[in-house]
Amino acid sequence: MLLSIDTSSRYGGAALSGSDGQVVEARMWRSTANHTAQLMPAVTELLAARGVRAAELTGVAVALGPGPFSALRVGVSAAKGLAMAGGFPIIGADTLLLEAWRYLDPATPAKPPGQLGPVSWLEAGRNEVAAGIFGSDGKRLREDRVASPAELLQQDAEGPLATLYCGEAAWARRDEIASFVGDRSGYFVMPWTPADRLWALAEVAARRLEADQSDDLTTLQPYYLRMPTIGAPRRRDPVRQGRPSSQ
Repeated sequence: MLLSIDTSSRYGGAALSGSDGQVVEARMWRSTANHTAQLMPAVTELLAARGVRAAELTGVAVALGPGPFSALRVGVSAAKGLAMAGGFPIIGADTLLLEAWRYLDPATPAKPPGQLGPVSWLEAGRNEVAAGIFGSDGKRLREDRVASPAELLQQDAEGPLATLYCGEAAWARRDEIASFVGDRSGYFVMPWTPADRLWALAEVAARRLEADQSDDLTTLQPYYLRMPTIGAPRRRDPVRQGRPSSQ
């Protein structure tokens, strides 16, 4: 079985799934800290519920972010520790892609590669969100951005970009999006639950395992769009290191 771990936001989760990516057991929670108190007890409970030993896992998948610095470190460190101890593959997945996953259609040949797909939003702190915009094939159409919702919406309105907004931060700010859009047609904000991201992680990881596309345990790192500002000058420049492939 494959273990999936997501600590990309205050909503965390862990799931067990089969080789087809179908989740068979899951635990989800909302943390007020960094998931340290919830994650490993949840993993232990999951394994016990299915009668699976950690050494019997076929792999471990982890959401890499963007997200809170400490929370991502908890998830990635736990996943790497389990993979190292068990000697099984590790798969890191881009959380912005996971948020958009259910709205992509990469297998439809009638759609040209790069056709406009969804815009996914994640909370980035300081009343800002991290945004990724994808083609229907799952490829990014431009660099990820961190800005206020108003700035992002204005940028999107100035070009022929997707008007389907998805992800945790888009759903939480659906009233703000609706207020900006007004009576313009063609804008949609898709409902979100924590399970959406976790289920997508299990499916993405299963596909990559089947294709023998695991990650390097020693080099896998969280994807930070910006580094934490504690003890250092504020910076909003994107941190490129750590972002996995879109596929």
